[in-house]
Amino acid sequence: MKFKMTLIGLLASMMVFTSACSKDTGADTNTTSSGNSNKLEGTTLNVLIKTGYESEAITAYEEDFEEETGIELEIEVVDEPTLRKKFVLDSTSKTGAYDVVATQFWYMPEYIQGQFLEPLDTFIKDKPSEWLAADDISDGLKGTFKDADGKLYSLPVSASSGVLMYRKDLFEKYGIDVPKTTEDVLEAAKTLKEKLPTDTVPFVGRGESSSGSFGSSAGWAWAYGASVLDKEGNVTVTSPEMKQAISDWVTLMKDYGPTDASAMGWDTMSEMFRQGKAAMNFDMSGFPSVYTDPSVSSVADNVGVAIISGPANETAQWVYAEGLGISKYSKNKDAAWQFLQWRTSLDVAKQEAADGLRIDFPLDSIYETDEFKDATESLDFAGELPKIMSSFNSAYWPNVVEFDKLGQEFQKEISLAIEGKQDVDKALSNAQANVEAVVKK
Repeated sequence: MKFKMTLIGLLASMMVFTSACSKDTGADTNTTSSGNSNKLEGTTLNVLIKTGYESEAITAYEEDFEEETGIELEIEVVDEPTLRKKFVLDSTSKTGAYDVVATQFWYMPEYIQGQFLEPLDTFIKDKPSEWLAADDISDGLKGTFKDADGKLYSLPVSASSGVLMYRKDLFEKYGIDVPKTTEDVLEAAKTLKEKLPTDTVPFVGRGESSSGSFGSSAGWAWAYGASVLDKEGNVTVTSPEMKQAISDWVTLMKDYGPTDASAMGWDTMSEMFRQGKAAMNFDMSGFPSVYTDPSVSSVADNVGVAIISGPANETAQWVYAEGLGISKYSKNKDAAWQFLQWRTSLDVAKQEAADGLRIDFPLDSIYETDEFKDATESLDFAGELPKIMSSFNSAYWPNVVEFDKLGQEFQKEISLAIEGKQDVDKALSNAQANVEAVVKK
């Protein structure tokens, strides 16, 4: 089948839904095939989720879940900032208005510190159903949703890692090898600048001065062994590794990118690549599915994907992960647990693939299924997806409650360097002081 995807929100990946999944319940008089006791029938779950393909699959298949379990769903879909505000208010007031909530990984420190979520380890051990697929998710991804003691608070629904997307036609035309390292990307950019027409730039990425672009510059820096905070929480922005990394990143953005690179967010970046005005783009692994969709991309047949490593033999990152958690104050935790298992199950993942809803999954086994292979037979990069997903590494991400402010303080200085208003040394010196002020409050 032909896979189609359209843009949405931060992930730029809203799907078009064509059909709902169906299941044989296999129920007897006491339990359903999911292992759900009849005592949960008639329970109403209030589910708070954000816009995106993670929520669209829920709304597309909710009737299947309700039919199999007898649990009714009340689903509220909002944008990410609104979701956080609603959940924080509900949790701090201990109201329990929501039973299940979507959890973006960068908010997990706040949610865990505030004790807003119910730990899931006891549920996994004592109340598994046939849907449970927690062991099919990598430890690295699950670790993103754990506390310092290793307790798991959310089941991953989606994940994204960093990839370089490039124009296969241009690389073939100019005899450029597919980049494998950060150095290769710089060399390719140099060659492309000499050969490309003036309406096409060698490279495009996120450069705007917001936390939404932090993942690009900091993720690129991880390939050099650099991070904003070390394992002890010390600010390490002025390290030699960070200087080398950001110097290369600023060069790519400033010298080989568009004139407005310092103001570029995910949306304008994506549009530029889809219109054929950029030869390379480093960002999330969710974007190739958008770029290969001919309904929104003029370069759909010429998109290549590569994983890039750096001087530290680490992979350049752009991590994003979203999960589902159970509110600490939910009065329907057993029913909520049934919902989490269903949404993160292999059954639902296979149906999503078969219906063309998405192709990037946190479950390792999905990539060997007929449903996935049939859905991706026309996509050259599909075979790389298991490798891309396994390259996910959130070790570089500042795992602190103050992330949003920290990300802004770091990125605004990098943005000024891309704009040419200060050199990299000054940018990192300022960022060091700014980030230290944030984490010491």
